[in-house]
Amino acid sequence: MIHKQANNQSSPGEHSDRMAEFLELYSTHYPRLQFFITALLPTVNDAADVLQETSMVLWRKFDSFEIGTNFYAWACKIARFQVMKYREQRARLARVFETNLLEKLADEASDETLIHGVTLQTLENCLNKLGEKDRLLIRRRYQPGATVQALSSDIGRSANSLSKSLGRIRRLLLECIDRSLAQEAHG
Repeated sequence: MIHKQANNQSSPGEHSDRMAEFLELYSTHYPRLQFFITALLPTVNDAADVLQETSMVLWRKFDSFEIGTNFYAWACKIARFQVMKYREQRARLARVFETNLLEKLADEASDETLIHGVTLQTLENCLNKLGEKDRLLIRRRYQPGATVQALSSDIGRSANSLSKSLGRIRRLLLECIDRSLAQEAHG
């Protein structure tokens, strides 16, 4: 549970109302925020850690959020900072993406048109359009606890080569999803 430290003198009713506002906005945007953070980090565990920290920061800074503005955009700015901070703290791990690519992914992941309408079925259809080798590779990469380093040892390829292949596969999936959404939008 997220706890907020009182920074100013407010009545219990005001604090309760503010918490209710936060929880409503947060719960509405949680799945998209989770997707945003997951798109920027190499593992699900990393994303879970950053999402937890981001949630706490969002609550601590909620007094600076202006009700009526775009909560998701505000949360993504904070999440992006938390991702960068997390990556810096774990500099001993191999960097999967360069900073400019991370920024591009962050922009794409926060694009509201990308999030709406993407279903697991759309993703599954696009996965099935990949060649068998690519499909198996991407599925192995996103198994719980899988890392590029471990996968590269298993298949006998360098981590750099594997990262490039995974990036190519992700781009193919993104293009397929974009095409599917465009087809759905046009009937």
